[in-house]
Amino acid sequence: MKLKVVSYFKKLLSPTQLTPQDQEQLNIAFIQRYRHFRSLLTANNNALQAMADLEKLYYSGESYRMAAVRSKITTILVNVFKMIRNLVEMSNGRYRTLETIFEKIGDDIDQIIERKPTFRKGPFIIPLNQVRTSTREQTGDKMAHLGEISRLPSIHVPQGFVITASATRHFLPPEHITEINRRLQILEPDDHDGLYKTCAELQKIVLETPLPGDLEELLQHHYALLEKTASPGCLVALRSSALGEDTIGVTFAGLYRTALNVDKSHLGEAYKQVIASKYGPKAIAYRRRRGFRHQDIEMCVGCLVMIDASVSGVTYTSYPWENGETTVRIVAAPGIAKGVVDGTTPSDLFLVSREHPHPVICSETRQKQQEEGKFLSDVPLLSREQLIKITETALLLEYYFEQPQDIEWSLDHRGKLYILQSRPLAAQKEKVVEEDIPNKTIIPVTNNTPFFHGGLCASEGIACGKIYKVDSPEEMSRFPKGAVLMVEYPVPDWAPLLNLATAVLASSGTEAGHLATVAREFGIPALFSLPDIVQTLENGTLITVDSTERTIYRGCIEDLISRKKPKKDIMAGSPVQRILTEALQHITPLNLTDPASLNFKASMCQTLHDITRYCHEKSVSEMFKFGETYKFDKGMAKRLVAQVPLEWWVINLADGFREGIDDSQKAVHIDDIVSEPMLAIWQGISAFPWLGPPALSTRGFGSIILQSAMRPDLEPAMASRLTIKNYFLISKHFCNFNVRLGYHYAMIESYLSDLLTESYITFRFKGGAADLRRKTVRARLLADILKEFDFRVELRSDTLLARIKKKPKDFLIKRLQILGYLTQHTRQLDMVMNRKNAVEHYKEKFLDDINIMLSSIPPFSEEA
Repeated sequence: MKLKVVSYFKKLLSPTQLTPQDQEQLNIAFIQRYRHFRSLLTANNNALQAMADLEKLYYSGESYRMAAVRSKITTILVNVFKMIRNLVEMSNGRYRTLETIFEKIGDDIDQIIERKPTFRKGPFIIPLNQVRTSTREQTGDKMAHLGEISRLPSIHVPQGFVITASATRHFLPPEHITEINRRLQILEPDDHDGLYKTCAELQKIVLETPLPGDLEELLQHHYALLEKTASPGCLVALRSSALGEDTIGVTFAGLYRTALNVDKSHLGEAYKQVIASKYGPKAIAYRRRRGFRHQDIEMCVGCLVMIDASVSGVTYTSYPWENGETTVRIVAAPGIAKGVVDGTTPSDLFLVSREHPHPVICSETRQKQQEEGKFLSDVPLLSREQLIKITETALLLEYYFEQPQDIEWSLDHRGKLYILQSRPLAAQKEKVVEEDIPNKTIIPVTNNTPFFHGGLCASEGIACGKIYKVDSPEEMSRFPKGAVLMVEYPVPDWAPLLNLATAVLASSGTEAGHLATVAREFGIPALFSLPDIVQTLENGTLITVDSTERTIYRGCIEDLISRKKPKKDIMAGSPVQRILTEALQHITPLNLTDPASLNFKASMCQTLHDITRYCHEKSVSEMFKFGETYKFDKGMAKRLVAQVPLEWWVINLADGFREGIDDSQKAVHIDDIVSEPMLAIWQGISAFPWLGPPALSTRGFGSIILQSAMRPDLEPAMASRLTIKNYFLISKHFCNFNVRLGYHYAMIESYLSDLLTESYITFRFKGGAADLRRKTVRARLLADILKEFDFRVELRSDTLLARIKKKPKDFLIKRLQILGYLTQHTRQLDMVMNRKNAVEHYKEKFLDDINIMLSSIPPFSEEA
């Protein structure tokens, strides 16, 4: 027994002794392991790329859909799983615990993505005088606000009731909802015709669904109660009040149906029309742009007695555009407010001081020019007393809701003021901080004069594009992305085109219209009330619109375009962004940074990024272990003999060494390397001698000491064997180069093939000893140089990712030479990136050196 135990441990602790037959089998085993290693590296690149894409999506400020989020996360999961499988194969099952960790993280992400909103059950109908903000989950914010202010003693709202979200779920059975969601999920985002076709089908499903008997009965019962308090046979308006509608910065203005003058016999039909409008093209396009899933929205409907309106309009308690913070802006038109909000009726404008006694600062009686210049009336629509009443009521609502309000109102023929809607003002003027201005000195618009000046600024901004006129659904379907939308009337029907348009011009309309409101939400410049513009400009004319200054230029005015403000993040706070925010916490944070740490183990992987980092590190170790375990020299690292200082080590994965070299040697000369990508990198590294670190100030030196103290993984004395040495993992056509020079990390990976589809270069760079600002400046310097040599660059803080793929071999070899040069010569430069003109100095020097290097290094030869 004792002999067996000794034999067991001896066998376990001693490297395997090889026979010639074993050697052949090990050759095969090594090749197989190398294939797993290559596959793991490819999966690692794919996973990291998908993570970068996901973060880019998140931080872009552009709209994105759940379909895009799902697609990226699926790509990450698939490739991380491939990495685990390959590592398990390489290690004979040693790292199977990663599978359990991966499964848990995947389940957590799945639960986040598939989470459905929870809706509470409630009554099907609630009288408006019982509706409060606390009932918004059943009534929607629009009706909740109206019900809330109905209890204010000096405020009048129409009598009515709300058909709740619970009623909608009772009306539409689950199988209908499932079918609707299925059709929406397969709808391509850019398929304009498909959108309209699908919407028509979905709305037909809703309209053909019979109203449940109990709901129909309740509807008639509450209408009968209205008749008793209002008047027999009273007409009503059915207004949308969807969940999420009329919240801060998310108005859904004019995108859902409002049915006016509805009598008792048409209540059910009108109710279904409002429900069906949730699936209209403009509502769906808006939800997609703003990051709402369809299941996040539940439609509620307000049923309000029609007001016999003499004058109606819209009031902004503050108008942050055009320096209107000190006035209340009142837009009014005869009759109901529909003509004001859909932009089809000329409207009077009044600017009334917010300060008591509320003098009228300015007024424009626009509506008098109603028909081809024929003056219908010179008398303003609103008297001084009415303006004061509207102003004081509006300011009271602003005070009550503690923020500026966008208010829709009507005056009946007795002069009684009714509030129809009060919601947070759609957009507040963004503060321009000094850092946002590229140049503090305003650049004049040189040698250009506008060909048009005038109109109404409906949404501030500057944009350039070609004119495209639209006045029919057919023209909508042909609208090109990036064009300037030009219309006669700015009705909400054009809202889906705001996903494509760069600016909007309209012959009519006001700043109070629904399309203007949505344009402001999206940050799209809009200039309205331009009577002759449709006849003046032809399709395809390139123009620049400065809606803030109400000017239009021919051509693209670069001076103006350079002043454009960054687009605001229209996804901010949306349900889709909240989901992605939560999911990213399980994907991108990197907790395993130090391979030498005791915590660098599989059980400490908390995210998918941790798993990729761990797999990558351990896969390299497995390539080492193969040689150590079996005394199989192909797997051993050899020190590189060359004329460049530092520790350079080479691991020959397959056929990266010249045939016939002595494998028993612990070193390999650069002349014995035949790996094409490694030789190209080395040519860049050795093209010019490194002149040493830049001279540091006391402050700069202190920064190094501080970084070393704060980050043990940067302390040279604690570096692991994989960080203190710089490793080339090579085959004839492949190279993975991990380098740590000073305090920054870089990785170059390349595969060079005669097939363009297989060839690529990936370069990652991060770190340094300086503060984050200087490290970021150095990364940006690198990015700027790489862009000049056709790299596709992504830069975030001090993290740089640059790629090129599908290019000829000669082209890629020169880029590898550039990367080799930059890796060597950007060492410790971050320490001086706060010096005046340092960036310009080093950029000029590097470009000069690179151009000399590229012209002096002879064409690469496979025989080299």
